[in-house]
Amino acid sequence: MSSLQNERSVSSFSAAARVGGLVLALGYLTGLVGGPLVAAVGGLALTTFGRSLRMDREGQALAAAGLAVIAGALGISALRWGTLELAELRSVQAVLGPTVLVGPESAAIAAIIATVAASLALGLWVAALPVRGFFGWAWTGLEALSMALALVTAFWGPKILIGSTDVPPSEVLVSLGPWAAAAAVVTSAGIGGGLLVRILPTSIRSGLMVAALVALSVAAGLIGSAL
Repeated sequence: MSSLQNERSVSSFSAAARVGGLVLALGYLTGLVGGPLVAAVGGLALTTFGRSLRMDREGQALAAAGLAVIAGALGISALRWGTLELAELRSVQAVLGPTVLVGPESAAIAAIIATVAASLALGLWVAALPVRGFFGWAWTGLEALSMALALVTAFWGPKILIGSTDVPPSEVLVSLGPWAAAAAVVTSAGIGGGLLVRILPTSIRSGLMVAALVALSVAAGLIGSAL
């Protein structure tokens, strides 16, 4: 009986952490709450912690490494623009264009490599948690969406978000189109990649994560030389 109670306690704590992290991350990433990029990353970390309580050690290591790559990629975007504030990241991209397209060429290439590395890490992050049933996949989809929104915000930068109060609602809705489309693409890639990675041997999963870490290191080197 005590073992069953302990399992229920862990499940409840895991669910609470995942919900709390999701609410925190989405609050910042949708623009409903203003604040720094690190606050959104904190929400993603809390979600990952909650997920890790339901994983074996291999899954925990994979999820932690995936989060590290994604956080590192977000850091590259912050370094590129010299700010951690989400509002400033959006504003500068609204004027100059998406991070992945703005020169100098080495900086744009660094952003593209970081985005690819983070997208690969997202697939591995999704694959780390055993998921069963519609509700489990729906929840995982929301968590993957929060990761995707972080990447889209950092590297694509929507001009207007839900939290905007000085523009007409119709203009807000129009501006959200490209943002929502980009988030849907990254989320789908993450979930689809996660499904594919699930059928791969552990050694290949580890190799893919190493590749993502190496790509992130290359991106960091490029962005450092460009600034």
